[in-house]
Amino acid sequence: MRRRGIGTVVRRRLALRPGRVVLVDREGTLRAGDLLDLVRLRRATPGSSPHSVPLGLADLPATAPLRQVLVTALAADGELLLRSSGTTLGQPRLQRRGPLSAKQLVMLLDLARRVGLRPGRTVASAAPGVHGHGLQVALGALGLGAVLVDLSHLPSRPRIELLHRTSPDLLTGVPVHLSDVLTADLEHAAKRSLRIPRVISGSDRLDDELRADLTRRFRARVHDVYGTSETGSLTVDGKPLRGVRIRESDGLLHVRSPFTAGREIVTDRGEVTARCRVVVQGRADGQISSGGMLHHPHEVAWLLHERPGVRAAQLRAVPDARFGLRTIAEVELGELPAGVDPPTAEELRALIHDRLGPAAVPRQILLSTRED
Repeated sequence: MRRRGIGTVVRRRLALRPGRVVLVDREGTLRAGDLLDLVRLRRATPGSSPHSVPLGLADLPATAPLRQVLVTALAADGELLLRSSGTTLGQPRLQRRGPLSAKQLVMLLDLARRVGLRPGRTVASAAPGVHGHGLQVALGALGLGAVLVDLSHLPSRPRIELLHRTSPDLLTGVPVHLSDVLTADLEHAAKRSLRIPRVISGSDRLDDELRADLTRRFRARVHDVYGTSETGSLTVDGKPLRGVRIRESDGLLHVRSPFTAGREIVTDRGEVTARCRVVVQGRADGQISSGGMLHHPHEVAWLLHERPGVRAAQLRAVPDARFGLRTIAEVELGELPAGVDPPTAEELRALIHDRLGPAAVPRQILLSTRED
């Protein structure tokens, strides 16, 4: 039996109730029938000129609104090529998603059930739609008959105003996004604090302090969803989803899920407790997750070392209140030919930004010169 792409499945669900509101954003409301009209127009004119809309999700800018993301995703019949999850500024990693199998669908339905995503609910997403986290939430909400509220890329005050206007049942995002919503509510809500029954964090480590703050401020039940771009979502609050198998060996988590095609892969460092609870302790590949976006400190150090005038460079990870972890680069300058100026910290920042993406830029670049 031929598997249908998720775009086909969601389009058929939307056609059943064309008058239903499916999205609320800064531009107003969007109904199912209007979204389908935009999708039909997009499928009729796919990249017919250099000035036409982008051909796929990977071509969309990081700031693309959910309207544009959904039209692009729903116009696809086969594989989706999308960015990995993270902040709006992060350097994307591309991932392919083909038609859903029955086992994958069962796993996703279990995820929706555990976090309280059901038909008729309103879910506010602070995660960019071009990233895996935001796209999964958006397509899942449409498929289940929930209403989406697009918070991504809104400034603080309009974001809080939209949340008060829509009164969502769920709020989701990477921890840095949730922290931003929390800060915006503290700054702009005055005595009208938001009441959000469920908050869903994913794509990065949720620390205990932020979890407690979200619970207290929004009077919410906070869920921590763990997964990777390669495996899909794996656990909710440490408990594996249906069809997911996780075991620990030598401090590493070995995972088999409906998205790994029968293969067992190593995801992160962690443990499985006696009560079968999965505890993630860190990356297994040496990469650093900063606000949900991954980068490798060794790549940054190597790039800095290639710059004329840099004798040596090393990076160390430090805790960061907003992004969880950031890096500090310690750069030792060497001799330069006559007439050539030594690199400045700002020049090195620009080099890293352009070559490796904003997520890789260290919080600080400390320059020093060795005395021979």
